[in-house]
Amino acid sequence: MMHNRSFAPLLLPVVLVLAACGNANAPDPARTLQIGNFAEPGTLDPNKMDGAWEGRIADGLFMGLTTNLANGDIAPGMATSWTTSPDGLTWTFKLRDAQWSDGTPVSAADFVSGMQRLMTSVPASSSVSVYFFIENAEAVRSGKMPANALGVRALDPKTVEFKLNRPAPYLPRLLSWANAAPVPRHIIASYGEAWIKPEHMVGNGPYLLKEWKAGDFVHLVKNPKFFDAASVCLNDLYFYPTKDVIAAERAVRSGKLDINFDFSGSRLAEINKNMPGYAHVTQGQRTSYINFNMRRPEFKDLRVRQALSMAVDRDFIALQVLADGSEPAYSIVPKGIKSYAGGTVTLASKGQSQDVRVAKAKALLEAAGYGPNKPLVLTFAHRNSGEVPKIAPVLQANWQSIAPWVKITLQGNDNAIHYASLQRGDYQFADASWGTITSDAIEHLEIIRTGGGSNDGAFSDPVYDKLLDKAARTADIKQREETFLEAEARALDQLGITPVIFDSMRQLVNPRVTGYQVNGTGDNPFRLMCTKEAQAAK
Repeated sequence: MMHNRSFAPLLLPVVLVLAACGNANAPDPARTLQIGNFAEPGTLDPNKMDGAWEGRIADGLFMGLTTNLANGDIAPGMATSWTTSPDGLTWTFKLRDAQWSDGTPVSAADFVSGMQRLMTSVPASSSVSVYFFIENAEAVRSGKMPANALGVRALDPKTVEFKLNRPAPYLPRLLSWANAAPVPRHIIASYGEAWIKPEHMVGNGPYLLKEWKAGDFVHLVKNPKFFDAASVCLNDLYFYPTKDVIAAERAVRSGKLDINFDFSGSRLAEINKNMPGYAHVTQGQRTSYINFNMRRPEFKDLRVRQALSMAVDRDFIALQVLADGSEPAYSIVPKGIKSYAGGTVTLASKGQSQDVRVAKAKALLEAAGYGPNKPLVLTFAHRNSGEVPKIAPVLQANWQSIAPWVKITLQGNDNAIHYASLQRGDYQFADASWGTITSDAIEHLEIIRTGGGSNDGAFSDPVYDKLLDKAARTADIKQREETFLEAEARALDQLGITPVIFDSMRQLVNPRVTGYQVNGTGDNPFRLMCTKEAQAAK
């Protein structure tokens, strides 16, 4: 549940007053960041997290085997190095000397325990299936095998081994995410589910949990036991739920927030005028698309799917309706995915004028048997969040421009209700989006694999599935990419889904913040940030 409560806008002025009065316990404003974080965290248990807003907090509290750099690249974290077997199925990670915040050594068994908890926790993180390439992971998750059958084990206190059932060259990126964090086994043994309370929690990251006032803020303080504490500039981080992006924008402008991880795309020009240097926009690794419910008789006919895809004016939506850095999507996999030539395989309609595409769409529907005596009448389900309410009526107009006998009704719902309907198959066609966790092409292409957990439209194509299987079994990076390109071409030809836009990522950052770097992954580690005031005081 997303909360829209006050984010304590008076906190920063209060901190400044206390510091001015000489309160030795007050945070130093020069080494403090006030962060608009979209929503209230549902949990601070890393193995159960789902949202990016939770992951930002966890990135301060925990460090995995790998970690993120400011540019989005992956670097050694708790692991100093790793090796991979020639077949890509065995990975071995060597740990550095590090401590939990209570002084207990971090060991390989803590990582094994964390991965086992990820597979067995109830409720589970919705990302758990992303890790099913680990040996026996799916069987452990389903209860068919015990937790200790998972293909993750401690070879010794400083060595963690992963056994995979297929090559996964993106494993180091996945291991930087909160879900794969180690857990303090000794603390969980003592406090159970209450281990995440501030009075109990210990972490191995650059920060500690000082306070969590539900619906108000989460306060982290610097962890002196962190292995690289000497390089961490900021002492205090405050995270606030800021679902209201307009209110958050005002808070950033007034100095009550230093960072907010979103703003309205329609406000970009105004923000650049009034707050030069604050707005950061880049294309993220997220695709918004249209999901066809293949259980419906209309969509069993490829010509209907082709017509509806062809009529979408992607350029107008991305460049004029949104005008927020989003790009028209003529492929499924977004650009910027390393080890994949994203954008080289596209819909056949790319480059054709809207008038030409609409005429072709009409001919396709007529060939499928639709016309004045048999109108195409459908309901398009969409989310009522973000910029989607701006896009939905444009899509409706695009489709109804095909012919007078095409009638499309819009049905908007809250995110949770919308996606629950998709998972039940209770819709005709719908908007959806997918943002990467792995930064790998396979994740975007898996969403229409037969029987896949994210294949809400029940699309099925054996040829496509075989191509994905072939790519997944291939350890050679170049051959893997070529097979994925062939699979994407097949997906765009068969249209289980059709892409619309590649979403932009938008942040507001006060220029006083240093060490921040915009990147396509959305990973912005606070341990690498500082302020101009703090740097000047050195």
